[in-house]
This record gives sequence, structure tokens and C-alpha cells, in this order.
Amino acid sequence: MDTYLRKLYLLILLLIVYLGVSFWVPYSKKWLLDDIIHNQARMFFTAQSQKALRAKIIDKAETLGIPLELEQVTVQNINGEIIYIELDLNIPFNILSYHSTLHFEPKIFGLIRGFNITGGRLADNTAIEQNMTSLSDSTKEYLRNKTLRNYFEEFYAH
Repeated sequence: MDTYLRKLYLLILLLIVYLGVSFWVPYSKKWLLDDIIHNQARMFFTAQSQKALRAKIIDKAETLGIPLELEQVTVQNINGEIIYIELDLNIPFNILSYHSTLHFEPKIFGLIRGFNITGGRLADNTAIEQNMTSLSDSTKEYLRNKTLRNYFEEFYAH
């Protein structure tokens, strides 16, 4: 009787490990794609247009095995000072014979001027403050309206 109980525990442990790996794969793909769009957002202003950036993100998603269409990628350049990238991802996962998808909506929002031409972050806070003061009035107003409270209101509005 004791050997059957051990085999049952081993079977349950193996099932838990299998389920963990099955869910780990889609989340790791999402994290890799997040990293890719963070890097692309940083290099956006020196590299390409919005269409080219959108095509590059779709190509990177295809290499990760994530089906992504053109209408699922939103790229906006606001006043030439802010970059906004939003994706609407459905990443497939399989558990034995059960096939489904996990839905993610990663968003990247940042200042283009916060990075230097080589792609690295600006070193000191004074340079960042100088960039903030050099923003246009419409961009400053846009940033003032992008508060945590507005994100929550927008989230619960849907």
C-alpha cells in the first residue's frame, strides 16, 4: 500500500511540474516580447518610422511563435517627444489535449528624449531635468494628464 501512495505522490508532483512548465512558456514569450518593445521604444527616434517599427515588432513576435497582426500593434509618436507602443497579444498554450490562449496587453509609454543617441540612458538627473524643461507645452500637458488615477479610471471604464 505504501508503494502505491508514493507512486501517487510522484504522479501528482510530475503533473504539477508539467502544468508549471505549460504556463511558464507563454509568460516567458510575453516577457521576451516586452523586452523587445522596451528596446525598440528606446531606439525609435534614431532608427525608423512608425510603420517600420510596427513591422519589426510583428517580425520579432513571429520568431517567438506569437501570432500578431498589424491591427494588434499600436505605435504613436506624440509631438516627436513621447513614444507609445501597445500590443494586443493572444499567446497560445497547450496542456495535453487542451488548447487555449492567454491574453496580454503590454503598453510602453516613455519620453524619447530620455535616451541619448547611442541608446543608453542619460547619466545624471540634471540632464533629465533639462530635457523635461525643454518639452513643448502640449507634451507637458499630456504628461500631467497621464497620472496613476487616470490609468485606474481608464482601466475600470472598460
